[in-house]
Amino acid sequence: MIILGFCLIGCKQEKPQIDTNENTISVSIDDRVELFRVAYFLALEDSLDVNLRPCKTNFYKTNFEPYKKYRNHPLVQKIGNGDIWKADLPALALCLHENLKPKDSLNINELSKQYGWYAENLDSLSALLIDFKKTIDFKNNYNVNYTTFIDSLKSNKITQKLNEFYRTDKKTNLKILFDPLNRITSKAVTFANNPKNERTFIIAYLCDEPNDKFKPLTLNWNDTYRLIVIHENSHIYTDKLYKKYYDKELDSLINQEKFKEQFNDIDEIIVRGIAAKILELNYGSKVGEYEISHQPKNSRIVYDYLNKYLLNEKMEFEQAYKGIIEQLKKKYL
Repeated sequence: MIILGFCLIGCKQEKPQIDTNENTISVSIDDRVELFRVAYFLALEDSLDVNLRPCKTNFYKTNFEPYKKYRNHPLVQKIGNGDIWKADLPALALCLHENLKPKDSLNINELSKQYGWYAENLDSLSALLIDFKKTIDFKNNYNVNYTTFIDSLKSNKITQKLNEFYRTDKKTNLKILFDPLNRITSKAVTFANNPKNERTFIIAYLCDEPNDKFKPLTLNWNDTYRLIVIHENSHIYTDKLYKKYYDKELDSLINQEKFKEQFNDIDEIIVRGIAAKILELNYGSKVGEYEISHQPKNSRIVYDYLNKYLLNEKMEFEQAYKGIIEQLKKKYL
């Protein structure tokens, strides 16, 4: 099961970019995340379901197996004995500079809600990562082929499709961080202070077979990556509207005890419904229906309401978004 956690930042490796009408999409690997990812899987790989372990490729054998003798390192032991094993834990390394020293002006309270001890003790984590890197002699000699992925992004014209859907000409910057040892989660990085109209997120390596023999490792476009890119790009268009229309009334409604067990992340509920509708428009009704059937039930409200927007060429997307919020309020009465 791939968890699509619908938020991240940079790397020494070359960053292929698509630049079409000033909309950019870059793909890269971040050394900090990968260093932390090695420690994460040294600690937890054997306890995971086989379908969630790193893909057993030549890449895995070259860039992970040699480090298995360092499972007694204090960082690995800390992760294994700790109480937070979230698959996106290595993303926290983006709170560190390239030299692995903590950045300034971080919202530790917010980070702590997500990462507990690791966020509250960034100085300690920094020291552990610095020592871990030195101990294992970590090097990013990753050989990854992005060509087919980039070509598919170009041919799918994702940013053009999104601008057409949202009826705008927004210039966006999407930073994709490929995490090749990660087979568990694709996660947006909300704690990164991204500039306006920029979104950063990690994508996992979704290999077809655990014993793939690709050499060099090839990042191939597929339907899941297509959904992730559409979804994460959509947040660039909707974030401002979410902050404007998610009010105290809606917050009080969704936090009623009777809804406690439901998935109530309104931002996600709306964007997932939007992404399904964009898939329907561009890839067929069966694709859209399949996607919405796998989303929280309240995303269906969004999905269906967007038909009014699509049938009214004069309607601005903000008007549709406001209408969606009102429909969701009724659902939570």
